[in-house]
Amino acid sequence: MTELKKHSYKRAQYKPWNGWNHIHDASSSTSKLSGQHSFFFIQQSLKEHCFPSSWREAIVIPILKPGKVATDPLSYRPIALTSCFCKTFERIINTRLVYVLEKEKCISPLQSGFRKGRSTLDNLVF
Repeated sequence: MTELKKHSYKRAQYKPWNGWNHIHDASSSTSKLSGQHSFFFIQQSLKEHCFPSSWREAIVIPILKPGKVATDPLSYRPIALTSCFCKTFERIINTRLVYVLEKEKCISPLQSGFRKGRSTLDNLVF
């Protein structure tokens, strides 16, 4: 349950893009019952190795890059809006996976990119 609260809180720190704050997010509800239901749902998904098909869908919105021509398709970058449950689920899986990989020393100490508390500058010091 604390894992769900931790990852829901992280997600809540980000501001919704361009008015999307009207979308209801059950995982950020302050209700204890809602949190328990969310936790149960995620635990069942992990236990049964089941990933809801609706979480595989995203709304893709093209955003014009600053200073680019609006008529050129390469002037846009895609932003994918996915389910808040999916994002929370991904964070939980990532946290658990990184923990196990680091505990078992499956990640080289020279790997610095995309690791918490590390920088690519760390390799210059090594």
